[in-house]
Amino acid sequence: MAKPYLQHLMSGKSLETPYEAVRAGFVALALEKNRRATPFIAQARALKAAASKAKSPAGLLKIPDIQNALLTAAGVSDKAANHLQDSDKREAVVGLIKNFLEPSGANFVEELVFRFLLTRGDTLGGSMRNVGGFMA
Repeated sequence: MAKPYLQHLMSGKSLETPYEAVRAGFVALALEKNRRATPFIAQARALKAAASKAKSPAGLLKIPDIQNALLTAAGVSDKAANHLQDSDKREAVVGLIKNFLEPSGANFVEELVFRFLLTRGDTLGGSMRNVGGFMA
């Protein structure tokens, strides 16, 4: 029986991706990641500006516009938030404040923004794995 793949593949070398193609793929992926990160950076800047109005970490709970961002900073993904009750979300945010923001003292806003970006970075990483697979 004839092996039809031999019409296209002469050796295992035919299956190797050239360095130039690998490099181009990784550069394209990096550029796309930065493009997709732009809205998260804008959200972090807005969070920083709004959170800076709070005099203490507990004061963050009184700023309605940042409640979703607080939940994100607490490590709760958008997907997870859809499966939690409001009391669970509140518990996660209060845990963030007590365990991480209050110990940061005067730097609590910076700590909040960093934690927000870590969770958003995880979101970005997940979507980029899908993009990388598609590009490959």
